[in-house]
Amino acid sequence: MLQELYITNFILIDKVTIKLCERLNIFSGATGVGKSMVVGALNFILGGRATSDVVRSGKDEAMVIGKFYIKDKHLLNQIKKVSDANAIEEELLIQRSIDTNGRGRCRLNDVPITVSMLREIGEILVNIHGQHEHETLLHGINQLYILDDFGGISPLRDDFARVYQQFTEKTQLRDTLKSDQQERRQKIDLYAFQIDEIDKAQLRVSEEEELEKERGIISNAGKIYSAVTSCYSQLYESSEAVVERLKSVIRELQSIAKFDDTLQKIFDDCSQSLYQIEDMAFSLGKYRDGFNYDPQRLEYIEERLNTIRKLKAKYGNTIEEILSYRDGAELKLKHLTGEGTTAEQVEEELWALTEVLKQKGNELTRKRLSTAERLSPLINEELHDLGIPQGRFCVQIDSPFLNKDGNPDVSGAKSYGFDRIDFVISPNPGEDLKPLKKIASGGEISRVMLALKHQLAKVDKTPVLVFDEIDANIGGRMGEVIGEKLSSIARSHQVICITHLPQIASYADEQWKVNKLIKNGKTYSTIESLAGESRLEEIADMIRGSEKTDITRKQAQEMLRDAKRKAKSRN
Repeated sequence: MLQELYITNFILIDKVTIKLCERLNIFSGATGVGKSMVVGALNFILGGRATSDVVRSGKDEAMVIGKFYIKDKHLLNQIKKVSDANAIEEELLIQRSIDTNGRGRCRLNDVPITVSMLREIGEILVNIHGQHEHETLLHGINQLYILDDFGGISPLRDDFARVYQQFTEKTQLRDTLKSDQQERRQKIDLYAFQIDEIDKAQLRVSEEEELEKERGIISNAGKIYSAVTSCYSQLYESSEAVVERLKSVIRELQSIAKFDDTLQKIFDDCSQSLYQIEDMAFSLGKYRDGFNYDPQRLEYIEERLNTIRKLKAKYGNTIEEILSYRDGAELKLKHLTGEGTTAEQVEEELWALTEVLKQKGNELTRKRLSTAERLSPLINEELHDLGIPQGRFCVQIDSPFLNKDGNPDVSGAKSYGFDRIDFVISPNPGEDLKPLKKIASGGEISRVMLALKHQLAKVDKTPVLVFDEIDANIGGRMGEVIGEKLSSIARSHQVICITHLPQIASYADEQWKVNKLIKNGKTYSTIESLAGESRLEEIADMIRGSEKTDITRKQAQEMLRDAKRKAKSRN
């Protein structure tokens, strides 16, 4: 569960710490006060896309910290695998920050991680259901994923997708092998020429930099030799050389050093300096004697650099890219030549993969049909609770890639199998079942979505579920039912919900109110925990607004009492 959420300098939030309970947490507040900022902050530490716009005006950095407590060993192992960290215990501290320049940092238990790692960890820990999510319910592929999630079929679908990828790659190879032989021969010759041209150059990764440095030395050989010779002469060879003059100084100091410790120290320093200058002179002399200007070497370097420039113009901007291109060309050449691989051999491999696809695809279809039979009556029961008593819901599964003999045509398969899913509904008696996208109103879609979520929550292993105003398009009459559903989900998951309906808020195990205020010309969003009288006042506000009366307060009190009674009876 998410135990604490610490938010600072995030949009309108200055600084707040939210300590959440392990069941149903409700966030309420007037329209426009920033309730969804809580979900935004949570999405931020779960790896969601973020820009510097989230940093509060006048501040340098926004930061969000989430403290999670995870008892499920399987989930912990998943997180360890994603983060490549074995020292993770049950308590996780996730931190993410971003500054006004867009630079961000992510940490897990104070260890830096990448945003992609954070996103994967977020998908393991939290499932966020947005207020516009019902729109995704209209797409067939999303309906298929919902069905698979409910039936626990997703691993089988992933396994099918893996084999399907192999099948696709082999199909492409076969088609390439069967393509026009002249074109294939041309490609083989081209790749062979390119590989040979790069191999002949015998490139080394750091070679260009080394050659440029050597060219600089040889190009300035005269200047270098002259300067080194002059310096050596001034230090050692000439009659006025530094070494000889320093030796003279040392002899004079030696004769008087015994009279004063200070002079002795100067004498010692001069003696040490003499050794160092002699070493420098020796090094310069050795460099001069070993200096060899070879015009032919400069010519070789120019030719070599010209060869590298030509290869860069063809194959990449750096030697690393040239060598990478060469490896890619070799891989393509192997595919084309196949080390003796023929179209017939690939056909045999395709036949074997086809049989595996048929077996796994048929198993997918059988399990989806079985899952649809279980899911449809459960959704019908949910719709009855949600105010569509005569509604009928059904999952239609069509397998359009079946041949006349009933076997699937794998050439028409998709990565998710042979099936096409359609959620169909008849909200009123006497009406035919039709696709959800064709007949459902916004309210009906929202109710179907909530019905699905209530059922999916029973099989969902994600510990934290977030519902961001999913009561959109649903009136107050259904609020109590939705509150019951959320309370039911909260028995197995920690639930965080943003709502404007008092009927839903009354079921909260912990309620928070989001306020907006202006102080010293700046706008702030604050979040306060509600209990007792303050919670009663908030429920009354949600019922009637600022014009609440004693009657409104009694209604709020009754809502809270009924919700508590129903929750207690379920336990």
